[in-house]
Amino acid sequence: MIRFIHAADLHLDSPYIGLKELSVQIADQVKESTFQSLENIVEQAISHQVMFVLFSGDIYDLEDRSIKAQIRFRQQMERLRKHSISVYLIHGNHDFIASKSDHLSLPSNVKVFSPAVETEYIETDKGETIAVSGFSYDKRWIDKRMISEYPVRGKQVDYHIGMLHGYEEGQNSDHGRYAPFSLNELISKDYDYWALGHIHKRQMLSSEPPVYYSGNTQGRHKNEAGEKGCLLVELSQSGKQIQFISTAPVIWDRLTVDASMEGSLNSIYEHIKKEMASLPERNILLNLVVSVSPDLKNQILKKIKQAEFTEALHIYADSYFVHITSVKIKIKSSEGESVSLAELFPEEWDKSISHFLLSDPFYNETSELLSAHPFSKELKEPSERYRKEIVDSAVTLLKQDLGSIEGD
Repeated sequence: MIRFIHAADLHLDSPYIGLKELSVQIADQVKESTFQSLENIVEQAISHQVMFVLFSGDIYDLEDRSIKAQIRFRQQMERLRKHSISVYLIHGNHDFIASKSDHLSLPSNVKVFSPAVETEYIETDKGETIAVSGFSYDKRWIDKRMISEYPVRGKQVDYHIGMLHGYEEGQNSDHGRYAPFSLNELISKDYDYWALGHIHKRQMLSSEPPVYYSGNTQGRHKNEAGEKGCLLVELSQSGKQIQFISTAPVIWDRLTVDASMEGSLNSIYEHIKKEMASLPERNILLNLVVSVSPDLKNQILKKIKQAEFTEALHIYADSYFVHITSVKIKIKSSEGESVSLAELFPEEWDKSISHFLLSDPFYNETSELLSAHPFSKELKEPSERYRKEIVDSAVTLLKQDLGSIEGD
């Protein structure tokens, strides 16, 4: 039996997206969250006495790798070395291998795979042979089907594990289509486990053989909500066990509150506070959606939209916080549906939104702004999901500016 941890997409020292002003204390915890998650992974590896840890790409957020991120990662790998735990690491599209002259070296227990697919062999105390195959990106864009270069499991191997930072064809995802592969191609290699990286949502592609994206280890924006962490894997000749372990010190969450029966500012406030009290006592970055009555006085509606109202809802306890990152106010019609400006000008409204969701009109309106960004040359063409998110945000701001029925 072998036991190991599979983690990916740590994005150490990555900035958070979509956050408003934070207190110094909370800001420090948020900045430390990717590092704390790494420390928690190492703690789990030590406490479960694993044989090795797999990091399936994007350990760092950028190719240049901040000194802080490199030092913190190196320190944690040294902890694993002291407990005789090996590490197998591949680099992905974010932290691809370029110049090594400005990178810190890693302890001897860490094996970094080269840009060519290679296989490492491990001998267990019981004389079993484990093979680990993988490769690291040497540039940001890898569109080659690297899976074709992975070897088929050899007869002399007791366990064969594949590490791959790539995109499964057919997935409904906005992640870049790097190193594409199909599930059938993975299965054809006859491996005992596939440790995948690149997709930030934890998911099982196959149970036999086990093929898993472990997801990223710390959510960084509202679209990466929920528990994040790593997978503890046990393989034996008689079966396998895969267990998710939460390691993220901060999670993104969403809370929908129906306050449509409340008619005063105080009753709405108390209703929201009561609903928030049911949240788990842990660090949460919260997206709050509140439905209110169409008969609510306009002056109350304006106060709910103010930043002071949101600030009064934050929870700052001794051991945890719940910080509201956005508040969306929805006004219900008598049928319980949200009223929108689309009801007033349906044809014009739909036509305008559809127009700007298209690639060319969106690009024409945003190209000057996007090209001004210092990293614009690294940006790929905005995806459909990205365009929709920007248009949705514009719609929300427009409604709010017009004093309408929905706002953030």
